[in-house]
Amino acid sequence: MLILPAIDIINGCCVRLYKGNYKEKKVYSNDPIEVAKKWEEMGAKWLHIVDLDGAREGVLKNLDIAVKIKQNTKLNIEYGGGIRNLNSLETVLNSGIDRAILGIWAIEAKDVFEFINKKYKNRFIISIDFDSDGNIYKHGWQQKTDYNVFNFLKFLETKKINEIIVTNISRDGTLKGVDLKIIEKILQNFNVNLIIAGGVLDINDIKKLKDLGNLEKKEVKSKIENYHSEYKKVRGKVTGIIIGKALYENKINLRKAIEVANG
Repeated sequence: MLILPAIDIINGCCVRLYKGNYKEKKVYSNDPIEVAKKWEEMGAKWLHIVDLDGAREGVLKNLDIAVKIKQNTKLNIEYGGGIRNLNSLETVLNSGIDRAILGIWAIEAKDVFEFINKKYKNRFIISIDFDSDGNIYKHGWQQKTDYNVFNFLKFLETKKINEIIVTNISRDGTLKGVDLKIIEKILQNFNVNLIIAGGVLDINDIKKLKDLGNLEKKEVKSKIENYHSEYKKVRGKVTGIIIGKALYENKINLRKAIEVANG
């Protein structure tokens, strides 16, 4: 299972938002490159970068920082925020970024998606952001859509998308722990690999998500203490965890997190 440290950028600085609220941001560093180097030194292989300025304004704003991180480290970089058309997607991928993070615009524009899926099959990943009721948001979490995470996942299955990022906005930046129930419900109903974001608090969260990830499409008894007490059958699994605030607040040691994830 992959651990991806997160770097969210506003005005060139590493920040964390509380439940996606731009008015509730905390700045942790004005040097994202140094932060990335720190995560690399602690064993990270992938870095999750979100251009929050770009996500809010709908254009690429901090791509240059992501490119500098790529040039100054050996990290694999996934980058999202402000990618809302084919031109911006190609700009990101032509810059040397390893994987573009795409929101629901790529699926809504069906003809464009068919082209993207054919040309950039392994260089993009769909990311879904939803609240505690499963309602999906877009444009930097600022606009609620008519989609629910479950009916949208049904649609993604028809497109043979086998790995997605899911972010629970109601947990993101709160350090309240991940919402295991909704994650398990997704895994039970959809044959999809999940990269989980939103609310990760400590090593126990990683252990619990790893336990879900180890269910592997067969009936086994869960090891999650005080959570499961019966046999469950799942179709998908957890393949990655994105960690942000818990790293910056020293709730989780990245080396330990990677060790636990690798098991």
